[in-house]
Amino acid sequence: MKFGMFIIGDNLPEAKKQLGGYYDEMFEQVKWAEQLGYDCFWFGEHHFDFLGVIPSPPTFMSVAAKCTEKIRLGVAVCLLPYRNPIFVAEEYAMVDVLSGGRLDFGVGRGTPPELAGFGVKEDNRDMLVEGIEVVEMAWREGKVSYRGKYHQINGVSLNVIPVQRPTPPLYFACLSEGSYKVAGERGYPILGIPYASCKSIAEVGQKVASYKETLARSGHKAKTPDVGQCFQTHVAATEQEARKNARQAMDPYFAARIQVRPRSYEQLYQEGMVLVGDPKRCIERIEEIRETGTNYLIFMMHFATLEQKKILESMEIMAKEVMPKFKDEKGNRQ
Repeated sequence: MKFGMFIIGDNLPEAKKQLGGYYDEMFEQVKWAEQLGYDCFWFGEHHFDFLGVIPSPPTFMSVAAKCTEKIRLGVAVCLLPYRNPIFVAEEYAMVDVLSGGRLDFGVGRGTPPELAGFGVKEDNRDMLVEGIEVVEMAWREGKVSYRGKYHQINGVSLNVIPVQRPTPPLYFACLSEGSYKVAGERGYPILGIPYASCKSIAEVGQKVASYKETLARSGHKAKTPDVGQCFQTHVAATEQEARKNARQAMDPYFAARIQVRPRSYEQLYQEGMVLVGDPKRCIERIEEIRETGTNYLIFMMHFATLEQKKILESMEIMAKEVMPKFKDEKGNRQ
């Protein structure tokens, strides 16, 4: 198992936080995650929707790169259909250079309000795949000549290429069955958010199994890529404290999404679609999640309405009392 952290950056009005101070809290979490031994810190890109305040992840990640040394830095996800892929390739190549080769690059299509706001039709998966091909070519070769339905590029050269060769790791956001299918066909590691796409943990397992079948059928048999799933998470010393904090954090978080994802915190807790509890309960829940075929668990612990102290404590308890249970005798993650 690999373990990461993920911030969407939804600055809810009821949190009453100044934006500059809110950004500072995020950077404190990144530095703390590195000290605690998390594998990667992921940043979401959102526009208009969910009050997201990270519209330009590469800007944010460049700052994070210079205040850390080892932890990987990921975007979850770059909304590639809204952007020129050459520009994206350049921006994120800079992040990889500034971080010394620590970029993980996730791509996705965005939410319905974002699609409408940018005037992009909802069925844009082909546009996304084409954009990925352009980015990968730019990173591999430093020059792009491409003829597609959406992009026609004539011998454009990049002045900045990534440190990681031939390219940084590329992750594909998967909510729908169609996205799992595309990722499997192309051999991409995946990033999922179960609460937004599955009714139960069993359904997560079904989608992952289908993905792995598609991988094998498409000739990607050498090694199973990262199967990442992101869970809204809070762990505390006691079950009572964890549930109290989680309600404070997650009630407004899910309420802000109710028009797009009509499920409340309490419903999700009862369905096992959030990860909340004391260390013992979290270990049990992670074992259940691992049974779905998930090998990369990404915790969403950052909630604007929860005090920074409680977020940092949750990160620490998870790293020191839960994550070590998933290491072998040599200290390697199982």
